[in-house]
Amino acid sequence: MISEPICLRVKGPFACFTRPEFHVERVSYPVITPSAARGIFEAILMKPIEKPEAHKRHNKIGFRWVVTRLGIVRKGTMFSILRNELGYGAHQKPENATGYDINAERIRAQRHSLILREVEYYIEAVIEVPPETRQRGERQIRPSAEFLARNKYHQMFLRRARIGQCFYQPFFGCREFSVAEWELVEQPPEKIDVPWANEKFGMVFHDFDFKPMWKQWQPNPEQANDRHPLVPRPADGWDQPGQRPDPKHFLAEAVNGWITVPERSEA
Repeated sequence: MISEPICLRVKGPFACFTRPEFHVERVSYPVITPSAARGIFEAILMKPIEKPEAHKRHNKIGFRWVVTRLGIVRKGTMFSILRNELGYGAHQKPENATGYDINAERIRAQRHSLILREVEYYIEAVIEVPPETRQRGERQIRPSAEFLARNKYHQMFLRRARIGQCFYQPFFGCREFSVAEWELVEQPPEKIDVPWANEKFGMVFHDFDFKPMWKQWQPNPEQANDRHPLVPRPADGWDQPGQRPDPKHFLAEAVNGWITVPERSEA
């Protein structure tokens, strides 16, 4: 069950939606990706279902954000910066260290980054709640999916977005590029009058595939028939590589300023 569309208008001075094919060099996509847009909504409200042991939360039913459209108000300009990046992760951190020492040359790497300056977008998404209803004997152990999607979670997000509440600061791709302003848009425009309103931005990353995670952590028997996150279950049974286009990318083509995001499960 899905909710009514929710639209946010977000803007910020910098953004970096990293392209994976450039490996260690940080090169941004020309527009925001659906996965980055989903992260902005999750910063305001989230109750994920992509957890192997989600059944342990009893009656607390999770949901996922599904980004449907991206409106390009200001696509930003590309420019290069030089950043210091640390060369070790949290698991490699020295035992006696109390923080990250950015002055230590042996763990610091200088890399060029090609990022965006002055961006502004409309982001439209819906709340999706799994439709399954589990029962234990004669007692139903979860509320209606329609009630959760269209009332409870929908209204919770609207209240938080209107007053500027968030669990952590939303960001554009990288955490150091924070969203400077965001506002809830009750009636988004059908047409965005900008010079790039009908521009093609090329292939853009869609979202992550959680299928390997579910192979690693098998769901509880009660969840055996649940829909796994972002894993397609088509009726024709295709599962071999090369039979369909890569579902992790899609062609970002703006029409009247809006990029329509295809459903992840249909790619």
